[in-house]
Amino acid sequence: MLGSVADVDLRLLKVFMTVVRCGGFAASQAVLNVSQANISMQMKQLEDRLGIRLCHRGRSGFWLTDEGKEVHEACKSLFRSLDEFRSSVAFSSGRAGGRLHVSVIDNSIFNPSCRLHEAIAEFKKQATNAEVAIYVVAPNEVEQMVFDGSCDLGIGFFPARRQGLNYHPLFTSRMNLYCGWRNPLFARAPDRITLEEVLAEEHAARGYVSSAQLPSFERKFLVGASSSTVEGLANFVLSGRYTAYLPDHYARHWTANDRIRPILPSQIGYSSVYEVIVKRETRQAKLLQLFIDTLNSLHGPIEETQFSIGTPL
Repeated sequence: MLGSVADVDLRLLKVFMTVVRCGGFAASQAVLNVSQANISMQMKQLEDRLGIRLCHRGRSGFWLTDEGKEVHEACKSLFRSLDEFRSSVAFSSGRAGGRLHVSVIDNSIFNPSCRLHEAIAEFKKQATNAEVAIYVVAPNEVEQMVFDGSCDLGIGFFPARRQGLNYHPLFTSRMNLYCGWRNPLFARAPDRITLEEVLAEEHAARGYVSSAQLPSFERKFLVGASSSTVEGLANFVLSGRYTAYLPDHYARHWTANDRIRPILPSQIGYSSVYEVIVKRETRQAKLLQLFIDTLNSLHGPIEETQFSIGTPL
């Protein structure tokens, strides 16, 4: 392979990328739709063609060698370049196409302000030959997937700012502290509760938000659990043992049945901003810009300036 890259090499490299993304041979079986033995054989074939050991696998787990990490980074660059080539050729021939990878925070589909599904429909009218892949992940994973090049753009709630990424607001979401029907505060929720009582209850923290990024009063909570996903936090609330912050649009299913209630919404509730992010100085301009323009046109700006690739925010 060192002299040239054939179709078989690209196929094997795609298998390698999938194995790394899934975290091992066993976890990638369902994605690749082949047996673990078949995956092992293909990985061995790739290592033989490259002349290096890419990963360690066995009872102790799966991890990349130093050489494997270098190949993984090179693969991301290679497949990004291939996507850019397909996109440019398609646009030049009047057929907007290529592949777009989008990472989205879990639960956003329940927010009526999130119009991602409409953006996809409008985007496909203009880019009929384009392929869109969506990954629903935790907020910190949305950022990481854009930062490391696994995805072209991400949509989610980002408490901090990461260097190397551009952020632009899309829509807002109301956040409130909730308790479940088994919780001792439930009968007096939402307003007949003191803040001191709230602070005395065990709290399920959002694993994707550091202490420094929290409002000052939230740093005083008695944390007894945590989750990096909204669904995990909802389970803690429903258990009755913990309070947790949930987006109102996600909590609506249980508030309608009076299974959970907000706590002091006028005092400690707030609105969070969902944003679209891309990596700065990205070269995949045409297809990505078309999708971002579509998002902007449907959501409308929260701020004065519309977002585009390379715009300093």
